[in-house]
Amino acid sequence: MDSFVKMINRIAQLSALYREKEFKKLGLGEMHHAYILSVCADPGISQEQLACKIFINKSNVARQLAQLEQKGFITRQSDQNDARRLRIFPTEKSLALESEIRSILAAWNQTLLAEIPAEQQKAVLVGLRAMMEKAETELCSKEQK
Repeated sequence: MDSFVKMINRIAQLSALYREKEFKKLGLGEMHHAYILSVCADPGISQEQLACKIFINKSNVARQLAQLEQKGFITRQSDQNDARRLRIFPTEKSLALESEIRSILAAWNQTLLAEIPAEQQKAVLVGLRAMMEKAETELCSKEQK
């Protein structure tokens, strides 16, 4: 029997290749969707909050945000109460792409679920969510110790 983690990793790698191909058409990198969707959902989020939300280290978040800012997808502004903290805001360019990004992700989701009978899809998603939340809890509780 194949390892569960091996299968999840393979799905993640193939998903990254799909996103890279599809988002390149929009002028985005493979992971830029996570930044744009988070900033569109929470305008003014800080870089630190964003890093925690999408589970990416702060230095990578800063680099990716610099790219997105250079391409006109986001703006960064100093926090009024703490000039060292940067707040991130979507531009009209990001807001205009938000639904297209969601459509691309939904299409891939449908592709992956296509071979699973409809009555089993909900159970698969519920199980995966439980495992994801367990992994988040385990990692976050160990990092806080």
